[in-house]
Amino acid sequence: MEQPFVLPETAAVLAGIAEQGGPHLADMSAADMRATYLAMGGLFDAPPEPGVRWADLDGGPCPLRAYFPGDAVAGPVVLYMHGGGWVIGDLDTHHPVCTTIAAITGLRVVAVDYRMGPEDPFPASHDDCVAAARFVLGSPDALEAPVTGLATAGDSAGGNLALHVAIVLGPETVKAQLLVYPWLDCTAPDRGSYEAFGEGFILDAKLLARFAADYLPADGMAAGAAASPLLHPLPAELPPAVILTAGLDPLRDQGRAMAGRMADAGMEVHFMEAKGLIHGLATMRAAFPTADRILRRAINTFADLLRS
Repeated sequence: MEQPFVLPETAAVLAGIAEQGGPHLADMSAADMRATYLAMGGLFDAPPEPGVRWADLDGGPCPLRAYFPGDAVAGPVVLYMHGGGWVIGDLDTHHPVCTTIAAITGLRVVAVDYRMGPEDPFPASHDDCVAAARFVLGSPDALEAPVTGLATAGDSAGGNLALHVAIVLGPETVKAQLLVYPWLDCTAPDRGSYEAFGEGFILDAKLLARFAADYLPADGMAAGAAASPLLHPLPAELPPAVILTAGLDPLRDQGRAMAGRMADAGMEVHFMEAKGLIHGLATMRAAFPTADRILRRAINTFADLLRS
């Protein structure tokens, strides 16, 4: 089998994590998984962008945090759904990336701290994100100016949620999507990148199985249209999308396949792949300078869609 291309910065991080040892993330309690994930961000992620202010919002269907790149003006808002397999992650783990999106797009960003498994299994995360989108569209006073539409964005499971909100609300409301290494098939396919990168690259098949078991515990849930949109027909119309995958990611082929399906259906889609990098690059940018450059390029393309 051909050896995958691994950037030196990726190899250094993987070697450092391997040297530390310790239990597999999938063998921890949900609370310990969440604490470990937050601590990893402190080690590997970039600092927040200067000049972006933020405030936690009251009155929404779940905790929300708004980001302002300057004085608020009427316009669309980017709704951001964090990754973490619908089990880990929160407003703090994805705080820096939300400031980056606000700084590059010049738009307000609202991050969603949706309910997660195992405490709140499917469809809690999906329902909370749709409810949050509708709340934001109501132009709450805390956003300081009218909201004229939405764009959706998210990484990993959050990419799934971003697509879900776009499907539910449709292109008249959602103007663009940014899907960063989205998880689009939860049935654990035994082929392609899922098999090739199923262990040794932080996110692995064992951890994905744990996430699916916690959030999608009942028979048939993993194959449903919300959890696995790649296995179901797409709507006739969707907002234009930017899809970014990572070259060393078990989910890589899912993002590739969704981009291909959108293009075949005549939808506008911009596809990028971060060669030699792993899943999680959006929240490990201090460790991966290449990831920071590529993510900013993807966000700039997303911003161009919104400006047009």
